[in-house]
Amino acid sequence: MTVSAFKIAVDDGSTNVKVSWIENNQLKTIVSPNSFRKDWKSAALRRDKRVYNYTIGTTKYTYDATSDKALETTHVDYQYDDLNLLAVHHALLQTGLKPCPVTLVVTLPITEFYNSEDCQRNEAKIAKKRENLMREISLNKGELFDVVEVEVMPESLPAVMSTLINSNCNEFTRSLVVDCGGTTLDMGIVVGEFDDVSAIYGNNEIGVCMVTDAARKALAAADSDSSYLVANELIKRRDDLDFVKDVVNDESKIEIILEKIETKIDELGSAVAYEAKKFSKNPNRVYLVGGGAPLVYPAIKAAYETLGDRVVLIKDSQSALARELCLYNTEEDEVHIERETLIEVEDE
Repeated sequence: MTVSAFKIAVDDGSTNVKVSWIENNQLKTIVSPNSFRKDWKSAALRRDKRVYNYTIGTTKYTYDATSDKALETTHVDYQYDDLNLLAVHHALLQTGLKPCPVTLVVTLPITEFYNSEDCQRNEAKIAKKRENLMREISLNKGELFDVVEVEVMPESLPAVMSTLINSNCNEFTRSLVVDCGGTTLDMGIVVGEFDDVSAIYGNNEIGVCMVTDAARKALAAADSDSSYLVANELIKRRDDLDFVKDVVNDESKIEIILEKIETKIDELGSAVAYEAKKFSKNPNRVYLVGGGAPLVYPAIKAAYETLGDRVVLIKDSQSALARELCLYNTEEDEVHIERETLIEVEDE
């Protein structure tokens, strides 16, 4: 007897994994941060806290939100390694769904999904990604989802599908989609209401990791070694002085740390704007998606100043791709979008 698999969309980025699924005709979304280290963690003293200890092959890993020994995920090879497998399974467990057979719709950066020479699908890398997520993994004292099939989609462009279809643009409108993620910058030109994709471009050396690395170094200099997760949270909550003081041990260095973060954000914005103008000098519209979109939005808006409000920061830009992939692959006739559910940053 064939068991039908539940379909879940997963934008498995290097910094966070975004998961969308449809439950009781409602679209639901969570964002699960990546922060894993080797070896297992001891059982939690509090009964309401769960420990996630995993094994892949002979290697033990654990989820540890605050450890400065957290393994680096900000590199393209992450798409095919143990950390990617860990991040996806860990994110699935955060959905609250009961573990079951699942079909995953996952993503690859544009530079990995397409061949640079002819812009055709890179079947070898797509297969490599699929095979990686079909590998064996176990959870100590727990049950994992059974991945029975993996479908691979390109990043960025599908994130604006609903926006374009409802935008009343004509068949000649050229929309530039800019996806600034943790590790990569992906861009594409979409014609009309997603009638055609005329060009794609990717750079795997530009991403929010530029800011994250600077934040971690600045924290270390202030006797505040941190995980990538904590550094990213500091970047997001840099205007919350109470949070900043909790994270930084040497409070005399707070001003310097914040200045370094702002400088790197400016550098990231300038780099993304330069690449965007080089790729598409005069699009009719610009849409920003990805976790880094809010950081680079001011720079992109300035770069395309004549477009005014046609430079659009997509709502909930970090999880937009997962939501759109879920809607694109659903067979439901009518779906209601529930407000995004965010996984809080805490040490389980």
